[in-house]
Amino acid sequence: MTGLAGVFLFLGACPSAAPEVTGPGQTQVPHLPPQQAMDLNREGKLLYRDGHFAEARAKYEASKKADPDFLAPWLNLACAHAREDRFAEATEQAVALIRHAYVPGAREVMQAADLGALQIRPQTLAELQSAQAEAALEWAKAVQGAFFFVARTQPPVRLPGQGVLVLGVNQEIYAWLPGSGRYLPLTAEDGRVLAFVQSSDGRHIVFARAGRLVRMPGQPDLLRGLGLRQLDLATMALGPVLDLPGDVRELTMWDSGRGVEIGVAGQSGGWEKFRFDGAALVPAGATRVRPSRGVALTAAGVTSSKRAVADAACGFSARDEVDAQGLPRVRILAPKRKDFFLDARFGAGLNGLPFPDAPNSPSKALSPARKTR
Repeated sequence: MTGLAGVFLFLGACPSAAPEVTGPGQTQVPHLPPQQAMDLNREGKLLYRDGHFAEARAKYEASKKADPDFLAPWLNLACAHAREDRFAEATEQAVALIRHAYVPGAREVMQAADLGALQIRPQTLAELQSAQAEAALEWAKAVQGAFFFVARTQPPVRLPGQGVLVLGVNQEIYAWLPGSGRYLPLTAEDGRVLAFVQSSDGRHIVFARAGRLVRMPGQPDLLRGLGLRQLDLATMALGPVLDLPGDVRELTMWDSGRGVEIGVAGQSGGWEKFRFDGAALVPAGATRVRPSRGVALTAAGVTSSKRAVADAACGFSARDEVDAQGLPRVRILAPKRKDFFLDARFGAGLNGLPFPDAPNSPSKALSPARKTR
């Protein structure tokens, strides 16, 4: 199985250097705030819990100043205003968070219990919705021509033993912006992204969301509770989560030129083919035809590309490999300069990642690390 052709298209600027790791709203993957910022935010939370909201706000402001890309104090500051019925100030802070980091800022604002009061007031709700609409379009514009990949945001969850295991894989889709070398998150799915493909026209991403891993003695490992979801890259609009019924031995996703198609092999080994329209799986025939390009997901994780994904315009390419410690990563092969890696220190893959501790992990088949030029 190869990586999806066209996933590495630089439509605007070609990479000029290794990825940067700073810049408001555009940071490394994953973002690790400095200790000072985390300490100030923690002190603010303690004051917040004791009802000292003014003092808490001062701590949150200091935390934001120490690291503008640490999003927790942005949200906490809005909540502290709301708890004192300072709804204008709370709305201002919530809007600032949405504009600063649409993904995942908008989701955090709309789900925060302490900001619920903003959503029952027509005026403040309208301000939040307006900010979301404008920020979504700006985010979509920023990721045009970016390179999309899956990254682990925290150390991988180990999956030893047998039984029904929760796939807490800590993975999201990110965009690397080649012109600046910076990153933007594309998904905020509680770390449940397993694999993705992009449509050949570049308009959509379809990704698989985690459920559970089923390991039983004497039986093949299976995936249970998988879901599919579509992201519109022109608007950042997310479609509904489509749950796949039953246990799955293999999920295959590819672009046929007519849209993203899905192959599902169930527990018995039977195989069905579907076309995914963003809201439903439309049956597309039961004859098994292996696609020449695409992504396969099994209980061992994603079968990643063995061949480089290339960009003809810039002369750059990317490939999956593992480092000396066996950690998956994406190498950017840069002509006439040293190769470099996307800054995802807990693991990265072109279309997904192997599962830790899984037998027959695809990482064993990846290209080994080699010295840079």
